[in-house]
Amino acid sequence: MKIAITGEKGFVGIHLMNYFRHILKYEVIELGRDYLSKLSDLKELDWLIHGAFLHRSSDPNEILEENRKLAIATIDGLKNIENKVNVVFLSSIQEDLETPYGIAKRESKELFKRYCLEVDSNFVSYKLPNIFGRYAKPYKTSFVATFCYNIHNDLEIQHNKNLVKLNYIDNVVAIIGTLEQNEITYTEISVEEVYLKLVEFRNAVNLNKFPVINNELELHLFQTYLDYTNYKI
Repeated sequence: MKIAITGEKGFVGIHLMNYFRHILKYEVIELGRDYLSKLSDLKELDWLIHGAFLHRSSDPNEILEENRKLAIATIDGLKNIENKVNVVFLSSIQEDLETPYGIAKRESKELFKRYCLEVDSNFVSYKLPNIFGRYAKPYKTSFVATFCYNIHNDLEIQHNKNLVKLNYIDNVVAIIGTLEQNEITYTEISVEEVYLKLVEFRNAVNLNKFPVINNELELHLFQTYLDYTNYKI
């Protein structure tokens, strides 16, 4: 089976690429940053996992316009491929919000869904929660990564009591890897609780003790904390 992933060098993308290639043993075609031209040159493809997306901009209209253009250009590339292509669209729990990002996710999702209906291929969409784990970039990809990095380097951490919906990257990738419509679950927890738990891990490790782990989320937070022990920006 041939699979291509847009945004495969990003946090989620690199995990998906490794999972499909090394766990599921599928053929993964690397498209790179300028993926539109390479996508149009493909002769055959079974699945496209679309993760490339403009997430933020000082101009809200740019988020809408650029993502709309990106979706249309990607679909045009798929139309040049000889066989009909199945699509996985990586959406977000924010697609239900009336924000530029949420609206852009909804619009792009509908464009890909319409393409799949036209060519009679499979369409799957996943609402991604806040995802954390190794390879996430501090100050960019995940607040958990930022907290881990700052705690390891004795840097100031600003935190609040806002609730966030969290899941570990390996759990998310395993669900996407089914290529079937399944809900990606999450654990709701406050930012402050995450911060305090990570500090608890640091204190235990500094005493050469294994911290108390109460559930799966805490285990994954501890694994992630350890992943940033020698992380360099």
